Amino acid sequence: MESEVRSAMNALSAFLLGVGVFVLILGPCADLYSIGMGLIGLVASWVMALTIRVFFFGGPRDERYSRYY
Repeated sequence: MESEVRSAMNALSAFLLGVGVFVLILGPCADLYSIGMGLIGLVASWVMALTIRVFFFGGPRDERYSRYY
């Protein structure tokens, strides 16, 4: 079960990173918006991807070293 969740989160993170690059390249090429707006979309997408990744796989969760039980 753990490996399935990890695979799903890896796929979601890669998808969001790819969407950011897609937004940066496609928008200005199709003359939908400026390169600045594309860059903002890239950063927003990458922030979401990295936040989700850190939230689910942030730090070590070892109960032996935790002070709170």
